[in-house]
Amino acid sequence: MTLVFLQNAWSPLYAGNAWPRPSWLRALERSRSGQRLKLLIDDFDVCENTTPKVSAVSSGIEVPDADHIKAIIAARQPKVIIACGKQAEKALSELWDGALLCVPHPANRVLTNQLYVEARTLLASEFNQRIALRQLRGSVITETLQ
Repeated sequence: MTLVFLQNAWSPLYAGNAWPRPSWLRALERSRSGQRLKLLIDDFDVCENTTPKVSAVSSGIEVPDADHIKAIIAARQPKVIIACGKQAEKALSELWDGALLCVPHPANRVLTNQLYVEARTLLASEFNQRIALRQLRGSVITETLQ
């Protein structure tokens, strides 16, 4: 089972609190980030955030909650984790020692569809590495994580 971590949700309605999961998943799937995530995954139920706390604005950054992340990993028992964005990458690199694929956040302005397609291809095999796919102008590079 694959698990995807994003940084945090944002909503003026739920700001400072938790967003009920069914509602958040529907909003995620319809969002610009969700449209891009469809290149990477088929089931949005594998998506989580690094914190249950919701930001009021799209540029808001909430601090990752290590206990929240650990509880999700313990409950879901993934074989592979995909960390979307630098914040998720940092948190999951420290909290998870299994297979980890780090990619740019789906809202990243320079991200190309090609990178997510390459990530999906990697995941289709018996993926058991700890790597990051980095977006460069006109290309994607693979970086081994420490």
